[in-house]
Amino acid sequence: MSKDLRQFLQVAKEAGADFYVEVKKPLKPRFEKDILQLKLDREGRFPVIYCREIEGSKLPLVSNLFGSYELLGLALDMNPKVSTKADVFREYRRRKQNAVPVQTVPASEAPVKDVILRGREVDLGLLPINHHAELNSDKYITIGNMVCRDPDSGIPNVGVYRHELKGKNKLGAMFNPAGHSGYHARRYADLGKPMEVAIFVGHHPAVVMGSLSAGDINENELEVMGGFLEEQLRVTSAETVDLPVPADAEIVIEGTIDPRNMVTDAPFAEWMGYYGIERPCYLIEVKCMTMRHDAIYHDLAPSQREHCVAHVLGYTSVIYDAVRSVVPTVKDVCFPFSGRHELIVYVSIAQRVPGEAKRAALATLNRLSPTRIAVVVDEDIDVYNEEEVTWAIATRVTPDLDIITIPRVLGGALTPTAYDETRLKRGPMDSKMIIDATKPVELPFPTRVTPPKDLWSSMRLEDYIK
Repeated sequence: MSKDLRQFLQVAKEAGADFYVEVKKPLKPRFEKDILQLKLDREGRFPVIYCREIEGSKLPLVSNLFGSYELLGLALDMNPKVSTKADVFREYRRRKQNAVPVQTVPASEAPVKDVILRGREVDLGLLPINHHAELNSDKYITIGNMVCRDPDSGIPNVGVYRHELKGKNKLGAMFNPAGHSGYHARRYADLGKPMEVAIFVGHHPAVVMGSLSAGDINENELEVMGGFLEEQLRVTSAETVDLPVPADAEIVIEGTIDPRNMVTDAPFAEWMGYYGIERPCYLIEVKCMTMRHDAIYHDLAPSQREHCVAHVLGYTSVIYDAVRSVVPTVKDVCFPFSGRHELIVYVSIAQRVPGEAKRAALATLNRLSPTRIAVVVDEDIDVYNEEEVTWAIATRVTPDLDIITIPRVLGGALTPTAYDETRLKRGPMDSKMIIDATKPVELPFPTRVTPPKDLWSSMRLEDYIK
């Protein structure tokens, strides 16, 4: 049996209440699911949330599939009770490097073809699309996986973007101009051709990891998804566009974009925890919807924890490779949630040559533009433990020597809305900072106090304390 969303929900349910909860009452599509999710977050609980009924739709909704590292590990078939965050990252790295070719199946074998709605039958209002935050301009599909093609190479591309509801058969499409779909859309505009797209909603979270993997523009994410699943991704042909779509998805929305025409998107509750300002976006004319007869709608709460956790492994992998290219002794990389899993990064290295820490930091800041602060520590520091990182900063940093700032540059677009007026006057406030919290290689340094390794490994609390 192929892995899909339903199979994962069963795995999460069997893992217990820490990983899966069901909402007992019907929820209104305005704010209620997100408020429940945030209340769980404030209690330190990050389970998958299954909502049987969202008013106005006959379909159930599931959210918070990316609520924690433990859920990411569960998606990669790992035991969340024994796997560390570092273990999850290394398993992600292993699977990402082992792409698997897709398996093409006919429509008759594709559950996502149970229901087919074309033309006037299309009604996005059938889906339990949520209004997530009070100042959002409208309802949004927040974790749709959009398939398109490179107009020159024909290679399929899949990415996660936000799609504002614009009508019963219209959706916005907000692409980062530097993202792969942004490049493809501009190329279609140059060619004077429409851009065909298919958005699938609801699949195994390992499949969504493929959409978020931040690979090369020539990488076929459908094959990357197979690597994360450790089995072939079953695909079938879309109904009205020339694109492959996952056969075991819950819902597929097919349509076209005229890349020469723009509409507007936002305000929107962004990942940084602020509302983003109105911006131009593309418009999808929806031609067809296909779905399972009992489809489950997958939602993601923007600006909450899962919004950031969803992409953390992909970003971490990108930075690990960037650092390793200049410092081969890199040990670990961590984007902590305190920096929304993107703004701050901690890197540990086995420094052997003076200056390696600063080279590692520069490689980090050069690779991901939103990352503002890079902290580099020695290999004895656990980058997944912020208390240890802060201790290293407090005890190993000489501020006038080890803290470097890089002036801001024009063109940034991710500054919080609160700084809009300042940005207009001074340019975006996207300057960078390097904190070298490593011990000097060329000078003696006090020895860290640590327990004997053999006793630390052999003594178990449960053998001594009830």
